[in-house]
Amino acid sequence: MGVLFDYFRAPDGETALRLLDEGDGVPRGPATIGAGVDALDAKGIDPYVILGKLVGLILGVPWSVGLVETVGVWPPEETRPRSQEEWERLPEDSPWKDGPSLDELPDRIRDALAEVDDGALPSIAGEWSRIEEFGDHPDPTSALRFVESLVALARRARQAGDRLYCWMCL
Repeated sequence: MGVLFDYFRAPDGETALRLLDEGDGVPRGPATIGAGVDALDAKGIDPYVILGKLVGLILGVPWSVGLVETVGVWPPEETRPRSQEEWERLPEDSPWKDGPSLDELPDRIRDALAEVDDGALPSIAGEWSRIEEFGDHPDPTSALRFVESLVALARRARQAGDRLYCWMCL
């Protein structure tokens, strides 16, 4: 079982959480909500490493651990365990242990994606498709389709003054 990721846009964290809340205070993925959420199902593409490597290629910089730093929207920060003892006391169904979680991406990441030259996308996607995290490497055509979809989402977000969010769940 892997971790699932969906990227979507919303004006702010409160709205993003409300879009995903089915009334019980727990965010459901945008792919499961459907209508009304401009989202992209990203399967196993995490924001920190795999998306980070794409952003590095777009910006022409080497990937580093802090290239994509997100801000947590869910679970609530005030419930974060502050010690190993607090972690161990969490119930097994705590979102801190098994999700879901919702993170806001920095506007500089949205803008980097939105500003990339369309003519460069095939080359970027081809190189990105060969990163070691993909293992058996997706074909460059599938990688290009995903990158084009993510770039389009970022452009719509920027045009609307929205931010990008990543919903994650085991």
